[in-house]
Amino acid sequence: MWREMDVQEIMNEVMVDNLYFQATNGGVTFGGGEPLLRSDEIVRFCKLKPTGWRTYVETSLNVNRRHVEAVAPYIDHYIVDIKDMNPDIYRRYTSADNRQVIDNLHWLAAHGKQEDVTIRLPHIPDYNTEADIAESRRQLTAMGFNHFDSFDYIPKQF
Repeated sequence: MWREMDVQEIMNEVMVDNLYFQATNGGVTFGGGEPLLRSDEIVRFCKLKPTGWRTYVETSLNVNRRHVEAVAPYIDHYIVDIKDMNPDIYRRYTSADNRQVIDNLHWLAAHGKQEDVTIRLPHIPDYNTEADIAESRRQLTAMGFNHFDSFDYIPKQF
């Protein structure tokens, strides 16, 4: 069941796992719709969390740069679902533009964050091909990104 929580309530919920996080070098992953749209809350949470907790964010990076810049000092690892680097494929699949995604990837690369990023390169049936995925990977590798998660989207059957 969904409920809205403030930063302190979230901290209280996850604090029960403090010993586990400390023992395993674990922590918290922010995901959902687009967590970076809540960058202020992520920063407040990170300032409250115990030392030693790792912080991950699962994002499309299709947000204003200020959100990426705000959380950058606190994020240990980014999991970025880019769909495809080709703007036409991205737009057909998401109905959105991927310029912000690419600009934010360049910003992360310019700030030496490539090793802190895993990029998801999905095969999306009827949208991209293996050749499209290879081209996306080539472009991303040229930016210095080396960690990729490739997989097939499985369309829901109704």
